[in-house]
Amino acid sequence: MKFVNIQTSRLTLRRVRLKDAVAVHAYRSLPEVTGFFPGDHRTIKDTIAFLEPLVAVKPATPGTWLGLVITLTDTGRVIGDIGLRFPERKTYQVELGTSLDPAYQGKGYASEAMLAVMQYAFETLGKHRVYASIDPRNSASIALVERVGMRREAHFRSSIWWRNREWVDDLIYAMLETEWRERNK
Repeated sequence: MKFVNIQTSRLTLRRVRLKDAVAVHAYRSLPEVTGFFPGDHRTIKDTIAFLEPLVAVKPATPGTWLGLVITLTDTGRVIGDIGLRFPERKTYQVELGTSLDPAYQGKGYASEAMLAVMQYAFETLGKHRVYASIDPRNSASIALVERVGMRREAHFRSSIWWRNREWVDDLIYAMLETEWRERNK
């Protein structure tokens, strides 16, 4: 399946490219962004290593992420990233994750991008369920998924061994395709 850019009123969501590394590194290396995400972005090489598998993969390949950058349509500036993870075995579910440059938070961009990707997952890919896995300490992400209509399904205690130093809880938020349809009548 070939991916076609997703357009919203203010944003273009497109496949990530290696030449996006500097822009992605600029916000992914900030402590307030990187604190809740796996992976290291201390150096530009770390960010390139993060992006390489996202660039190489065919969209919807089981066990991989479809990595997109969030750009401002009028300038082309990269302000964040968003992706869908396709489980190892074929299911009708995808995981959704996003990060946004703090300079662009609070302006509705993350909600706009998330709703556009959810629409893509449900209406183009025919998925049954879209879910997000969130560290309970990440109040901004919790507020975001609740704003776009996801509901909390689970709170797993000490279920993720985080960065080889501590056990952390995991919240699961989700939306079903039937809920999406009802919400978007």
